[in-house]
Amino acid sequence: NGAGKTSLLRVMAGLQESDQGKIRFKGDTVSYGSQGLEHRRRVSMLHQEPYLFSGSVLKQVCYGPISHGLNQGIEEKARQALEAVGCLGLVNRHTRQLSGGEKKRIAYACLLALDSELLLLDEPTAQVDQESSEKIRKLIQMQLDAGKTLVVSTHQPEWAKPLKPRLCMLEYGRIVSDTRWN
Repeated sequence: NGAGKTSLLRVMAGLQESDQGKIRFKGDTVSYGSQGLEHRRRVSMLHQEPYLFSGSVLKQVCYGPISHGLNQGIEEKARQALEAVGCLGLVNRHTRQLSGGEKKRIAYACLLALDSELLLLDEPTAQVDQESSEKIRKLIQMQLDAGKTLVVSTHQPEWAKPLKPRLCMLEYGRIVSDTRWN
């Protein structure tokens, strides 16, 4: 709340200009605007309150890869992503009919279908029940095990502890603690 977590993630994603300093990813400076287009294709962000388009869950998960020009085998990839998040049974459901936890998991499936190098997750367990929270943590662990880079914003550092993360605490936009849980 006011620490700057969402703003930091948005700057890391190239969706917002930095007030000061620079963000680098794999040696490249992250840019905002048209200069940052190439970076944004390498990054996916799960927003705290995911916005889902009107339509079927399958179309929702296919949208991102199609917009990135990844048309080959996208429906199969979308189904695999939905299976990974435990939502394959929702493939034909309309996005308006989803619960909060289902919406988060569908949004996560959208990230998986894009197969981005960097995943930015803004409060992935906000407004979801305990069962969905555990499923989300397992999904994060799967991505870590697959060698993906994730940055997760949370008000619940204890929730993240089993992931053995590097934990940076922010206060008013500044890092006040940087530790690694093993």
